[in-house]
Amino acid sequence: MYTVGDLIEISAAKYPARPALVYPPKGQRWNFRQWNDQVNRVANALLKLGIGRGDRVSTYLGNSSELVTVLFAAAKIGAVYNPINNNLSPVELAFILNDAESRALVFGAGESGRVTRARGKIKTVEHYLYIDEQKPGFAHCYYQLLTNQPSDKPDISVSENDWFSVMYTSGTTGRPKGVIHRHRDIVDHSMCMIHAHKMTYQDRGLSVDPLYHAAELHAIFIPRVHAGAAGVILQDPDPQALLHMLKEEEITIMFMDPVLCGLVMQDVPKQFPLPRFRLLVNGGAPMSPELAAQCRAVLQTNIIHMYGMTEMGPVITALYPEEMDAKHGSVGKPLINHEIRVVRMNPVYPSDPNEGIEAGAIGEIIVRGVGMMQGYYNRPEVTTEAMYGGWFHTGDTGRFDEDGYLWLTGRRDDVIFAGIENVYPGEIEAILLEHPDILDAAVIGVENGEWENQIVAFIVTNNVTLTSLDVDQYLRDSEKLAGFKIPGAYRFVQKLPRVTTGKVQKRLLIEQLIKGEVR
Repeated sequence: MYTVGDLIEISAAKYPARPALVYPPKGQRWNFRQWNDQVNRVANALLKLGIGRGDRVSTYLGNSSELVTVLFAAAKIGAVYNPINNNLSPVELAFILNDAESRALVFGAGESGRVTRARGKIKTVEHYLYIDEQKPGFAHCYYQLLTNQPSDKPDISVSENDWFSVMYTSGTTGRPKGVIHRHRDIVDHSMCMIHAHKMTYQDRGLSVDPLYHAAELHAIFIPRVHAGAAGVILQDPDPQALLHMLKEEEITIMFMDPVLCGLVMQDVPKQFPLPRFRLLVNGGAPMSPELAAQCRAVLQTNIIHMYGMTEMGPVITALYPEEMDAKHGSVGKPLINHEIRVVRMNPVYPSDPNEGIEAGAIGEIIVRGVGMMQGYYNRPEVTTEAMYGGWFHTGDTGRFDEDGYLWLTGRRDDVIFAGIENVYPGEIEAILLEHPDILDAAVIGVENGEWENQIVAFIVTNNVTLTSLDVDQYLRDSEKLAGFKIPGAYRFVQKLPRVTTGKVQKRLLIEQLIKGEVR
């Protein structure tokens, strides 16, 4: 069967002269033959450095042609690709490099200072590859290494069962863990995405969200290469630059998280016709009905909402454009070749996969399917717990409705124990976001006694006259919440702490509240 490295090789054979990769900051506009040749040069350069099968190759880069080129180069020689969030601090960078036991690190000018400060803590990296001009003394010049390297595919045997990547989770609940995927996992997941997005070689995609994250990389970018479609990379998520590229490059499909969608809608004209733009892929966090309606109306495109996590490749469900109006707020149904159960939450983790519950009841979401990880790197106990019974235990809570659509209610760890009742923050947050003056909201529980927690709502608003009393009265007047679910306190903040996927870091909110940093 096929490996990730085979995907670009096959597309180059089928569509050698078709557009493959566009990266404006460096004037790079390659067809599949040219890009595949570049990938092979990088692969051969890595081999010359002594990097081989099973070695970890890390990138500490924002969106760039080098990031995706190194990915396919590593795949072709059997090295394990490790993309690192280029916003992480030197300490966080060193932790991931050491934990992954990486031998090579590719970075650029924007990251150079932090790499330099981290070097004293980095134990395993032998080769630093610098992609820009005026390299630091300890690094190789990436492009000089490619000089005189052959553009032939390396003669290295790579199996579909070899590790393709170790990608670190965003760490919303503690230090990040390395998620291991084989080549087969990602190739099969790519097929699911091509099916869900109805992707063909005639598509043109725009990468704006971070390519170091599974949502953009595995769910959109790799499937485009797999299908023989073109990919345009935007370095910075500037709304005006994004809108320009959508039009100029005749983009047909792209992924955009709700936070970025909201920023774009603030800058876009009331009508911005894009005749070829057929599909906006949304995920990472819920999109409000109002924002979804605005995106569809202004950009004149369809929206597909996807739900998943790094451990599953990442996507596990889809809510298709034709389902949006009737089921908005749901995350849809399982992808092809995926199964999902909602099971009873046991007091002692993990939940029993065989304790399914009826439609409408809230429980833990567990899943299995083709993109499921092989485990967490060097974390056997956590792996056993997370994959108990052959299912991945997501830690998310939710319910199925009578039509089989999945609805999220929050995180298992976020469930608030209010006396003898369980309160699900997502239910309260959804109602808060219906208020016209509330831009963002998060609900947490803070210990307020031996058996219960106080419910606290964090509110982001642009209305300086909005008060706690106003919000409290709004919730009570809505008659959508039982009395024990009404927050006991409200805190107004400028913004909520989120990871790059848009998920709120609720543990930081709890810490801020305990330390008295918010009022």
